[in-house]
Amino acid sequence: MCDFLSLNLGTTGIGSHPVNDPKRVIFDIFNSKITHPYVPQLSTDDMIFQFHHKFPGLSIQRGNTILDLNTPDFETKLREFKGNLKLKANLFQPHGIEVEPDFFKALFNFSEFLNTASNHFKGIKCQMTGPITEAASIKLLPGNAKLILNSELFDLIVDLTAEIAHWLSYYLLRIANSNKISKANVILFIDEPLFPLSVENDISYKDALEKLSRVLQLIQCKKGIHICDNPVTVIDTILKYPVDLFSYDAIKYSDSLKNTKIEILHKFIEKGGGFAFGITPNTPESVFGVQNITGIIKRELNPNDFYPTPSDLIHTLQKNIHPIAKKGIPIQKLLSQSLITPACGFRHFNIPTPEEGEIFVKQLLEIQEQAAEKLRNTYDLNS
Repeated sequence: MCDFLSLNLGTTGIGSHPVNDPKRVIFDIFNSKITHPYVPQLSTDDMIFQFHHKFPGLSIQRGNTILDLNTPDFETKLREFKGNLKLKANLFQPHGIEVEPDFFKALFNFSEFLNTASNHFKGIKCQMTGPITEAASIKLLPGNAKLILNSELFDLIVDLTAEIAHWLSYYLLRIANSNKISKANVILFIDEPLFPLSVENDISYKDALEKLSRVLQLIQCKKGIHICDNPVTVIDTILKYPVDLFSYDAIKYSDSLKNTKIEILHKFIEKGGGFAFGITPNTPESVFGVQNITGIIKRELNPNDFYPTPSDLIHTLQKNIHPIAKKGIPIQKLLSQSLITPACGFRHFNIPTPEEGEIFVKQLLEIQEQAAEKLRNTYDLNS
């Protein structure tokens, strides 16, 4: 666990946006008034492939990330790859493997924007695919087995993830320092949507957490875990590991903290841990209602009539924290160490069109910050 966080209900995003123009998206993020602008994922980004593209034989076929074991010279390339990772593990080479600009264009555009921004932001945030989700998503050819079931390849995915996380966190710290942003407000989230399902079906808790810990140990900045599936089956275990922030969908899973063991929650908060409360709706269905989608597409209904209010978001947060307040959890301390975010990414907010969806997304981020400011005043977090 790191030094105590002073996030004071800062606002940020999960990552994905509905359009594929990095400069447009970053401009919207920077001008939404959120306190912790984030490096976005574009509509065409494939998070499973983009962070691990250097793995020998990895490719995308028909929208799926596959590892073809029959790739020419696969064994030779794999041995060389394994040897390079071993050199880094044994400190014969510096830690870190760079994400190439072609695969994460928004990262380098983000850095340029930050250097020229007139606003002084409190922090910055980025995200990358975690080792469990990565390994569970890749299919091996020939056959169709999950990579997570191959122990040798799984270990290599973990080592590669750790090296990428090391490089990415160092890069974030460097650009934060050049913009006078405190190290305490530089955050890298490990995105693990398949963690709950994988520990049920593919891997033991012990093995999953050991592998996740190997990644967390190499992260140089603040570290978070994002779980977009129901977190109730994993939250007690993850909060005992060296993670600073636990991110979850606080709209759909508002009982998550209520069902967390109170002694684990106390210890996590006392050590400086916090949550990224996903209280902002992130899909057309959650904002417009399923019954209104057709009317929005046909332009029989005005999307602007469906914006949530800051009070709506505040009500969602209160549903999450009121039950634990009654159990003696220090709410002001918890919130001072926490963030507010969308429930998940905005990738699917492409109604009526992706471009119009992007306009709506920017407004949602503005409403999110308005809600956060009201909450900061309520809980005296602005000092």
